[in-house]
Amino acid sequence: MHPRIVIVSCSGCPPDFMADQLTANTVPWIRAEPGIHAITAIGRHRPSVVVVHSGTEPESRVLATIHQIKRNYPTIPVYLMAQKSSESLAIGALKAGVDDYFKYPFCGKKLLASIEHRLSRHAGGLRDDGVADRFSGKLIGKSQTMVELKDLLERVSIVDSTVLITGETGTGKELAASIIHESSARGRTPMVSVNCAALPDNLVESELFGYQRGAFTGAVATTRGRFERAQRGTVFLDEIGEMTPFAQAKILKVIEDKQVSPLGGGPPLALDFRLIAATNRLPERLVEDGDFRADLFYRLNVVRVHMPSLREHREDIPLIAQDCIKGLNRKFNRHVKGLNQKTVDLLYRYEWPGNVRELMNVLEGAYVNMPVGKIEYADLPPYFKNKLVEYQHVPIDERHRIVSALLETNWNKSTAAKKLNWSRMTLYRKMARYQIVEKRSHRSGEVNRT
Repeated sequence: MHPRIVIVSCSGCPPDFMADQLTANTVPWIRAEPGIHAITAIGRHRPSVVVVHSGTEPESRVLATIHQIKRNYPTIPVYLMAQKSSESLAIGALKAGVDDYFKYPFCGKKLLASIEHRLSRHAGGLRDDGVADRFSGKLIGKSQTMVELKDLLERVSIVDSTVLITGETGTGKELAASIIHESSARGRTPMVSVNCAALPDNLVESELFGYQRGAFTGAVATTRGRFERAQRGTVFLDEIGEMTPFAQAKILKVIEDKQVSPLGGGPPLALDFRLIAATNRLPERLVEDGDFRADLFYRLNVVRVHMPSLREHREDIPLIAQDCIKGLNRKFNRHVKGLNQKTVDLLYRYEWPGNVRELMNVLEGAYVNMPVGKIEYADLPPYFKNKLVEYQHVPIDERHRIVSALLETNWNKSTAAKKLNWSRMTLYRKMARYQIVEKRSHRSGEVNRT
């Protein structure tokens, strides 16, 4: 009988309480030492799960063990049980690819329940792209970009660290925050959102920290603030780039102290919350320009999630559009079947500065023309058709688009990236994917671009 679990004990001593739990629940298991012994044991027994147990040994040794296991057996789920936990270990383990993370003290039954949940999900819940289908109906797309994003969000949800989500407007930053929250151990508690752009200084303290009855004119009843309402849950700070210096200082203090003092007196309230923040602006640039406190940025920038623009995964447009059309059919009681091919081709060419949100708005606008069967070009909103005129001759194929942009800019990669509305790193990554190179002849000085 093959063991379902291999325990790799970095500390040299087996976690007896876990062994007892496994034995009591008749779950087959073996223990292995780190290094080649663990790799050999995993290869021989092909367990369903590997549990790495760390004691007081250096974090580097624990992370090296996880890296080694994931490198050799990337499809086997790996759990980390940390006797000596720290935020750096949690983040390092997340980056190394652990599938779940437990720190002492914790209940052995919860660990087993998590393992059972993951095994049942892997047994029957895999999509064609190989990623657990826990985001069905939320994040749509099967491109490599979206597969990597879903995998990152799943791993981020494991640890309880602060998360900073960046990305252009309309890319789904709030959706990503809700996915992280709902998939985390805090998923059954509230996620309280704060729109930092709509938070005037004179309401910061009363809205965020609450107030006692009679604290100011109009305070007719004691009211809990946003942070208190998120007790044991998640606080989502949206549009942090728009926060005033006053609000930044107040939020920094709450993050540091983990407590608030309501207006009007009363003892400070101890808080237990996870913090997720989001911005459509580059936070490093905000800090450089003096518009955002560096100390607050460092507090928020613990785990970074970047939401890709729609331009970076155009191949997902048909899937996203089809999912949106299903929702619109329910909303308007219609029976539209999808998009015709000409319309799809035009949508591929467009740059989508408003990203997925813009695509959804365009499709909803098409319903005004009461499309029958499939949405055609004539059904699209007039303002959008006017925009499409300049994109009618843009190559659909992404490789052709990249080469065209490079040729038009004389292979100036910075200018080409701006023309494509990408970062330079995105351009370099896609050039490597499509094997687009610029070869120079040292003898003649001629350039051969392929």
